[in-house]
Amino acid sequence: MAARASAAHQREVLSTLAFCVVCLVLIVALAVLPARTWWSQRQTLNRAEDLRADLLYERAQLEAQLAVLQTDAEVERLARANYDLVYPGEESFRILPAGE
Repeated sequence: MAARASAAHQREVLSTLAFCVVCLVLIVALAVLPARTWWSQRQTLNRAEDLRADLLYERAQLEAQLAVLQTDAEVERLARANYDLVYPGEESFRILPAGE
């Protein structure tokens, strides 16, 4: 009878231990998997915010450049420098390097 009670007690302890292990595994799975997903999403969000900041900075630079390019003085400077345009009555000269 004592052996039977001991075996029953041992089975009860093992089943309780198995239940605790299963519960622990479930708790870890429910805690770790969402944490990994959250961490991954957080990194993606940080990269997107960095990219947004870079794009906003580039946009500001382009808007400033656009404002400069819309002035008559800048249009005239670029026309003279890049396209050799002159006003009527002016002459354009280009100095070539000395030949050897």
